[in-house]
Amino acid sequence: MSKLLAVSPLGFTTPHKDIVGAYTISEVTDQAMASVTARKDCGAAVKTMLTKILKQPAPEVGGYCTGEIEAFWTGQSQWMLTAPFDDYEDIVASFSGTFKGRASLTEQSDGWCRFAITGPNLDRLCSLLCNIDMRGLRAGKASRTSIEHIGCFVLRSADDAMQIIGPRSSARSLHHAICTAAKSAPF
Repeated sequence: MSKLLAVSPLGFTTPHKDIVGAYTISEVTDQAMASVTARKDCGAAVKTMLTKILKQPAPEVGGYCTGEIEAFWTGQSQWMLTAPFDDYEDIVASFSGTFKGRASLTEQSDGWCRFAITGPNLDRLCSLLCNIDMRGLRAGKASRTSIEHIGCFVLRSADDAMQIIGPRSSARSLHHAICTAAKSAPF
């Protein structure tokens, strides 16, 4: 019988970490992800159910909720839900009963790569990566943007911490863009 070995989006057996100048860029592989989309006329009910799961108000437009279980807004009555992989490996099965048929949940874990970035002056770093006005993207905010022609989400958890989520198939290109910007960013 063959032994399969899980690899990260960057192709490593453990999450990859780079320290570039004052920035730490870490591959995040311990989060399960699922998209949550309210069915017709169920937006308010799904938002209430999501609030119960998160134990805090569900994200509004451009919002991001941190905690053990996280969520960020992706569109009208749509969110991305993330939770620790060890506890919620089958994230859809874990939460589908909570929504009682009012939302469609779709497994997203292996479709995305995620990089946690910490360091000073993330506004300057981000200005080299994308066209987001980081002055408005404070802790608890999220935005969809393009980085090197790759559709991504940028999540801001603190002044010195953010996460970038992009397609798994573009992980190496996205990682290269982030590291290159970190080398060039003045701080």
